[in-house]
Amino acid sequence: MPALPIAVRVAAAVLGAFLLAATLRWHLSLMLWDHLDLVPIYQAWQAGALATSDFWRFHGGHLHTAAYAVLLATTWLSGGRPWLDCLVSVLLLFAYAGVIALIARDSVAKARGADVSWLLLVLFTLYPGHLANLQWGWQVAVFLCLAGVAVVVRCITVPAPSWAGQALALLAAAVAYLSFATAIALIPMAVVLLALRDDLPLRRRVSFALPWLAAGAAVSVQYLAASPGGAAGTVSVSAALLYVLNFLGGGIARFATDLAPGLAAAGLVSAGWAAVQAKDRRASLPWLGLCLFALVAAVLAAAGRVGTYGSDQAFSSRYVSFSSLFWLGWAGLLATALPGRPLARRTLGAAVIAVGLFAIVNAVHLARKAAYLADDSRRIAQRLRTAAPAADEALLREVYFDRADIAAERLAALRQLGFAPFDRAAGSREPLP
Repeated sequence: MPALPIAVRVAAAVLGAFLLAATLRWHLSLMLWDHLDLVPIYQAWQAGALATSDFWRFHGGHLHTAAYAVLLATTWLSGGRPWLDCLVSVLLLFAYAGVIALIARDSVAKARGADVSWLLLVLFTLYPGHLANLQWGWQVAVFLCLAGVAVVVRCITVPAPSWAGQALALLAAAVAYLSFATAIALIPMAVVLLALRDDLPLRRRVSFALPWLAAGAAVSVQYLAASPGGAAGTVSVSAALLYVLNFLGGGIARFATDLAPGLAAAGLVSAGWAAVQAKDRRASLPWLGLCLFALVAAVLAAAGRVGTYGSDQAFSSRYVSFSSLFWLGWAGLLATALPGRPLARRTLGAAVIAVGLFAIVNAVHLARKAAYLADDSRRIAQRLRTAAPAADEALLREVYFDRADIAAERLAALRQLGFAPFDRAAGSREPLP
């Protein structure tokens, strides 16, 4: 197997070290917003009543059960200090990056003239845009999902897929789905990738696809029965399309929202061209899978959000962890489809450089936003400590979606437990239930 170039490994180490240091420096030091919804689940766990809590229920259209399991453990181990939640997210991101490295080693590393794409692959894998989610302990669900995506893509696109590998892919998809609903996009992605495996007999492709189709049916039934989130509002096709383009374009142009949809459209066209032009179909499939996943994720987000919040909601910085998957796949597709004609090679090289420059500026923009949010959270923590045991209504509304009553109840529980920002003396900890 070809080895990853030294420069790539150095770049990955530098970016990884930066993400780890920035996450620990800029992590939100207390439970805020959705994270406060963990409090009653934690209390139920401590009381031995986890089964009757929200542990198994939908939360904003997501089943977070796997993420809750992680958060319960990290919250207990850290004494309610979210830095450990964030550290786990970083480790999950590194695991995701390790699987992407295996995919790149087996595909891009064998493509001639792909050097121009290597650093872009590293950048989008360990993207500073992930900081919006890394700094918020609640978002461990995102990184459980990303790790699951990488494992599924790897298992489906290996040279000789096996039933053991398919079982691992389905398990990874289940964990991803029980963390973040965006993982539903894995189902159509897996079916398409299996259909494109023309190196496998048709009967084998069909047999591998059947469990994914069954999973899709089960998820559909579950959502129809639960009907999470209520009505999404009226959705126009044009608004949904703009939402999808904004979602994907935000991966490289969150700082320039007027340019984002055009860049996304150009990315979709060039990714499609590269997929068709690829000399080695199997080598290009993992990257096509990442593009497909991000595209379906954008469609799912549009279906659930655009009717209520409008197309600009797609620029939420927390979506960049998923939109960056599209550009990661885009870079891999171009690397496996570089043409032999010098003019075409120079054109694609210029496109890669342009996307890289946008991505770098976007990364700086998102890192700065993460730093500002960390400063705001520290001010909130200080205000809550100063005002304890009571806080003014404006502050309470700020920490929990304008619901001062719920915020007061959850903060009182944090204070009773001795969790941040009302930390107990060192060494104090609740017993395991």
